[in-house]
Amino acid sequence: MAENFTFTGEFSSPAVAAVLTVVMILALIANGVVLSITLYQRKSWKQSSTIFFTSLILAHLVLNLLYLPFTIIALAAGEWIFGSTDEEKTATCYFAAWMQWSGGSVLALTLAAISFDRFLFIVKPHLHKRFMRPWVALTLTIAIWILSAVIGTLPFLDFGHYSYDDELGYCTLVGVDIPAFVAILVIVFLVVGTIFVTSLWTFCFTRSYFKAQSVIAGESVYASKKKRLFGVFGSMLLIYGTVYFSTALNILLQIFIFLPFEFNVTNYIVYFMVTIASAIIQSYFRPEIKSVLVSHCPLLFTCVCCSCVHAVC
Repeated sequence: MAENFTFTGEFSSPAVAAVLTVVMILALIANGVVLSITLYQRKSWKQSSTIFFTSLILAHLVLNLLYLPFTIIALAAGEWIFGSTDEEKTATCYFAAWMQWSGGSVLALTLAAISFDRFLFIVKPHLHKRFMRPWVALTLTIAIWILSAVIGTLPFLDFGHYSYDDELGYCTLVGVDIPAFVAILVIVFLVVGTIFVTSLWTFCFTRSYFKAQSVIAGESVYASKKKRLFGVFGSMLLIYGTVYFSTALNILLQIFIFLPFEFNVTNYIVYFMVTIASAIIQSYFRPEIKSVLVSHCPLLFTCVCCSCVHAVC
């Protein structure tokens, strides 16, 4: 059966396209600045945390450069225009949807890697120094990207289905059946379980340590001066956790009930706004990024700080 590649939704697709365009531009600027400073600060590459956080930045850029333009143009045009035949349109639609879900998997798996890296650094520093070397972090990052690409191919094996959603105006995973939901649930359980266990262990250890000595030995991106128990990972976990919980809830509810289009569109926009917030949080908490912004762009850093504090608090 031929797919319908014409938008039939009940919301203003040009207005949503305009909002997503602004989000994309801001995300490219924020992530581009953080990536540029990271590449400039070569000494920071000796830290495993730099490699993992850079992986997040690259995933943000990939999503905003290789996926989001498809959606923006399709919404503005009112149809999926990438291809002259239905076969070509289906192929480009599959590519766009695969890029979205692969990029989302990179973000989730990298967060789990950061959580484990932070756990080793704080709870088992001797093991972190011995095993978590830059080449190990780089190898793990490459493995995450490869695994995410494989996860993105699951709908081609009848675990769900990639298609153009004519009521939402973009290509994504649609028609999630029970096997696909179980597969997604297993992946989410493993990722969330890793983050929860390592974060809880780290929190309990750090809290007891502060009571005894009040400071952490050494300086790291994982500890902030005023909010050591929260810091960069806690802030990022808050924003990513919110959007992933909303996405998981959306997938679960779609199996049983019909959700308003406004809920899906809002969740979609918030998903990409996270790519902006994540870059701001990194620039606020990472010492090598913060030092460059303070010395070269003090006014910009003040604005970033105000945005970050407002977002966290």
